[in-house]
Amino acid sequence: MKAYIETYGCTANQSDSQRIKAILLQNDYEIAENVESSDVIIINTCTVTDRTERRMIKRLRELKKKKVIVAGCLPAAQPALVADLAWKVITPRSMPSLAKMLGGHAPAKHEIPIALEGVTGAVSISDGCVGRCSYCIVKQARGDLESYPLEAIVNSVKRLVEAGAKEILITSQDTAAYGLDIGVRLPDLLDALTEIDGDFYIRVGMMNPLTTIDILDDLVGSFDDPKVFKFLHLPVQSGSDRILESMNRGYSVSDYVHIADAFRERFPDLTLSTDFIVGYPDESEKDFERTMLLLEKTKPIKVNITRFSPRPNTPAAKMPDVIERVKKERSRALTKAYHEIASELHSSFIGSLADVIVTEKGRENSVIARDSSYKNIVIQEDLALGERCVVEITEARVTYLIGEVVKDCD
Repeated sequence: MKAYIETYGCTANQSDSQRIKAILLQNDYEIAENVESSDVIIINTCTVTDRTERRMIKRLRELKKKKVIVAGCLPAAQPALVADLAWKVITPRSMPSLAKMLGGHAPAKHEIPIALEGVTGAVSISDGCVGRCSYCIVKQARGDLESYPLEAIVNSVKRLVEAGAKEILITSQDTAAYGLDIGVRLPDLLDALTEIDGDFYIRVGMMNPLTTIDILDDLVGSFDDPKVFKFLHLPVQSGSDRILESMNRGYSVSDYVHIADAFRERFPDLTLSTDFIVGYPDESEKDFERTMLLLEKTKPIKVNITRFSPRPNTPAAKMPDVIERVKKERSRALTKAYHEIASELHSSFIGSLADVIVTEKGRENSVIARDSSYKNIVIQEDLALGERCVVEITEARVTYLIGEVVKDCD
């Protein structure tokens, strides 16, 4: 039997798809390369915005005559939308039931199934979150925080490293919230993971300022280990404290700046990534100006920009919406400013040398490599995954760099 997996959404969803793949392989399924060659199709869905929801429904309708299992946040938060479009459904919390659904055996309760994509492995460290953001439908899908046992995560990472992983993605809805429910915290987990023998890097996923601020000193110390990429994904969402309060984010703009500054003081080459929502209900022109000023002040090199869309059963859906034209104008202005910042920062690396590890295959015999700060560096050679080399940065783009090998790979 063959199964095809199609994944949408965040890194946590990508990690879930690797868990799905592992469960399938443990139950003697082959992973198909396309829909046509599969017996079962698993669509791991996202419903974070209205636009994404529509895209998911359109895709499921295209596959309606196939044997489709709908997974992810859409069936968890909005089951009625997929009732007539799915053969079966699984939610993030019911994922172990997939094996029984297909006539196999579910993994042990505290076993985290693993699977590699090239030399990259993703490990979910928790599900759900402690937040109550007024706009978020993901809370409905994934619920309150449930952290996985530290020992189970360590064992999963050990198995991935033994299987050849060079890049470990630590994922969650909020990695900084890890352990609040079980008496350990993210720095404890990172310290345990960096003690694992092997040649690998850890990339820590999204951390909300709310849950980062109280572990900041310990967290910066844990990031100081050479096995941890100096990459910080810290979503601020708005540069206006008034809007952050309305969003119920639980932190201030100054908290975000303080965290970013603390990391940059220790790691000058830090890659800072953040998220913004534009056009949140009642966002005034003054509020948006504060967002633009925050972007200019903190200069993140990677920015995810989302136009607000009301999601069902969320407090923000009941608030007066900003007209779509204004949302588009603000999104374009913020994107333009971000691209200018990213282009300037990337151009500053031209002529520099970087020790990198090859993590992905690119287009037309190229590869994607990462340096210690997780910069996205394209090498226009067909190198093997996992190889290390020294490159000189020769060109810069908005979202990536181009490097040429100056020292042979190990």
